[in-house]
Amino acid sequence: MKKIVFCGASLRGLRGFAKRLLANYTGKYEIAGLFDIDPGKMKGFCELLGKEVPQFTDFDKMLDDINPDEMFISTTDVTHAEYLVRAINRNVDCICEKPLCINAEQCGGIIAALKENPSVSVFTAHNLRYVPAILKIRELLESGTIGTIRSITFSEMLDRRHGKSYFRRWNSRKEISGGLLIHKSSHHFDLINWLIGAKPAKVIAQGRLIAYGSESSPYHGENCRDCEFSEKCPDYIDCRKDETRDSLFYKHMLPDSYTPDLCIYSPEINIEDQATVGIVYENGAGVSYSLNAHSSIAGYNIYIEGKSGTLEYFTRHDSSGKANPENFQNSLKVWRMDGECETINVPKIDGGHGGADPLILNDLFGGDRRKNKNLATLMDGIQAVLVGAAANISLETGKEVDVQSLIV
Repeated sequence: MKKIVFCGASLRGLRGFAKRLLANYTGKYEIAGLFDIDPGKMKGFCELLGKEVPQFTDFDKMLDDINPDEMFISTTDVTHAEYLVRAINRNVDCICEKPLCINAEQCGGIIAALKENPSVSVFTAHNLRYVPAILKIRELLESGTIGTIRSITFSEMLDRRHGKSYFRRWNSRKEISGGLLIHKSSHHFDLINWLIGAKPAKVIAQGRLIAYGSESSPYHGENCRDCEFSEKCPDYIDCRKDETRDSLFYKHMLPDSYTPDLCIYSPEINIEDQATVGIVYENGAGVSYSLNAHSSIAGYNIYIEGKSGTLEYFTRHDSSGKANPENFQNSLKVWRMDGECETINVPKIDGGHGGADPLILNDLFGGDRRKNKNLATLMDGIQAVLVGAAANISLETGKEVDVQSLIV
């Protein structure tokens, strides 16, 4: 049985991985340890997990005491690279939650560590690849249904409920998350890279903060729970009403603990909530990408133009749970050059992220990762980050950025 440790007592690590490991892979894996800088969060994590595991606030002591076979990393994005490099140097295989890291410098450090320890395996948890419709799109492309890809248009819309969530958390500080073009869009950049099958060459981007931040409301505070405007602000929330969040973030909270109810109108917010990115690939394919974090629609549209046809996919989500289900029918179509259109049936799979989570977990923990063509490798994770890093540089300079020159 393999010993796996969790680096970061995060909600994603708990719901997406730890609970499922206990439920489905107890014969193969033992959750042998948990590290976090906040002991209160670790206590809540174990209570919600229903299993007491050794807890550490000292990363190296955890590795010394447990001697794990594997590690799952889901700390704040800016620290992924540090813990990943330290684990690689201790010959511990890793699965890192996306994004792999937040800038090109961190990418370079990770590559250097792996060169010194080539036997270590690292995979990035890019689960968007595992959405059933995406797997079907990949299958259609591989079979040559629309021929060679010429261009992709990808539009992501986050509704106000989902979009706000990034601004209530540490994600809204670019120095911690790299901004949404790293934290959120690395999912999409990885997917686009994977479908095109080539490295991104050039990137140019624009973006701004429109709906959140100090210019968008007269109500400002540090967090909702202590805000003097809680009776007036329409965006006030009480995270403590959610049992999971209450246990993980509030029940054992220390005086300086992080909580996910930061003010979405804080003057400290310095990320964009709207952005567009243009990408040119080494094989000549072009991509137009857009992200909107304050939409009335939740979902994304993908148009893949090939030499002999076009794939069209759109999906809509109801994050409120109150809307008419008829308005949320997903669709995958193949358009031929002669105007003929074929609707492709996509199987529905139960589970988180539209059925993606159980599929990626099976590939991560149920088989031989090194032979799996769907999992995102370390280099896949790096290429996804490089697109977002190049976009961030372009936002600052207004210039086109050579993606591959960002690392040596």
